[in-house]
Amino acid sequence: MKIDRLMGIVSVLLQKDRITAAELADRFEVSARTIYRDIETISMAGIPITASRGKSGGVYIMNSFKIDKTLLSSEDMLAIISGLKSLDSVCESKKYRQLMDKLNV
Repeated sequence: MKIDRLMGIVSVLLQKDRITAAELADRFEVSARTIYRDIETISMAGIPITASRGKSGGVYIMNSFKIDKTLLSSEDMLAIISGLKSLDSVCESKKYRQLMDKLNV
């Protein structure tokens, strides 16, 4: 779903300083053009995401933007991670691995 991808992009960008649109496209299994449209959507929602071209280019959240990254307690995260690992071990889909990547596990 698009909203999952948008939240995933924001999550990745909060964890990394900069990432290319191609890397995001590969991670979310969409085209780079879709990522650029998603960046526009996220920007319209008020999160200052920008993209730059060139050798050291990429997609990033502007340094002036701050957001609280601690939405869950440590115990909550351990329970979620444990469940995701269990599901990932029995499922052939990449869905649970992608969720763990969003959580930076």
